[in-house]
Amino acid sequence: MSILEVNISNNSQLTQRQRWSIYLSYIVILIFLYIGFSLRQSSLNRVTMYTNLEAGITALYPARWLLDETGDYVLRVRDMSNRGFKTVIQVSTLPVTPDTVERNLLDRLSLNRSQTFIDYTILGYSDYFLPDETPAIAMSYTFVSRDASPFLEGVSTVVVGLDILTIQRGQALIMTFRADSNTYEQTLPIFEQFIQDIDY
Repeated sequence: MSILEVNISNNSQLTQRQRWSIYLSYIVILIFLYIGFSLRQSSLNRVTMYTNLEAGITALYPARWLLDETGDYVLRVRDMSNRGFKTVIQVSTLPVTPDTVERNLLDRLSLNRSQTFIDYTILGYSDYFLPDETPAIAMSYTFVSRDASPFLEGVSTVVVGLDILTIQRGQALIMTFRADSNTYEQTLPIFEQFIQDIDY
């Protein structure tokens, strides 16, 4: 029995040009990943301007959200890409008298909602200051939303809501944010940015 000894020379050493090609490939990949991420972020952060001269409101809302002006509010935008409950930003106005108290308006809103929302519960009230230091009052609450889809019959979602109410120039301005309790904290900065940009 004979043993065949094969001596293989080590040709796995890379040339200088090959090393630089690999480094350059990694750099190009990283650049394209950065560009892709930047384009995605700019697409997600795009906004559309809304103007209502009658109500005296100008606002910026997420461009991919659906605008609705047909209800008893000035505007409502919803994120239709969400499954289940659609995240909502809504702006409403109410006429007020000089002696109107913000808390009374919120109590009236709560009374109306308790008749239409399932398990409506007020979490609390707090003082709030708008970007221009205008005083306002914030009210947070929860309720249960049942999906109207026949395919998801019986599926309920706990919704967390936040109302910011201020009285300006003889009318109450109510800015409302509602989101699924599972995504509320992640989407709340969108509402905070909306408040930063609104002009009334």
